[in-house]
Amino acid sequence: MNRASWPAVITLLSSIGLFGCLLQKPSSEMKKPVVETLVSATASWNGDIYAYPKGQAEITLLRIIAPSGFRTPVHTHPQPGIAHVIKGDLECVVKADKTLRVSSGDSFPTTAGDVPHYCENIGKQDAILHIFYAGSQGQPVTIPVK
Repeated sequence: MNRASWPAVITLLSSIGLFGCLLQKPSSEMKKPVVETLVSATASWNGDIYAYPKGQAEITLLRIIAPSGFRTPVHTHPQPGIAHVIKGDLECVVKADKTLRVSSGDSFPTTAGDVPHYCENIGKQDAILHIFYAGSQGQPVTIPVK
């Protein structure tokens, strides 16, 4: 093939690509994604009203694998967050009479502010959860209570 033929070949290939795009079904007939809001909250599961910390915003997404029987130390979170349980059964306790039990597929707004609590894997298998926090740069997402 000589150099004079290249522009014709490029034009032909471009036309085939454009024609192929035109043969696709219109986008209105294509399958659409399913969007489901799992959590939208202005307060935590136990009633803490959310407020964002001051400073440069920083978001964090944690993946936590908690073995059966594991219990966190008592702690607080200075920022709002959302948790989603991928697998397992958890119990979160603020007070003896204020607990939250969640299982695989459940989502919930986390506690925020100066509310001491702990969470425990009450299932017989590892619990896996994702927790998203909206805090400020340099601020820890969890603060142990002494």
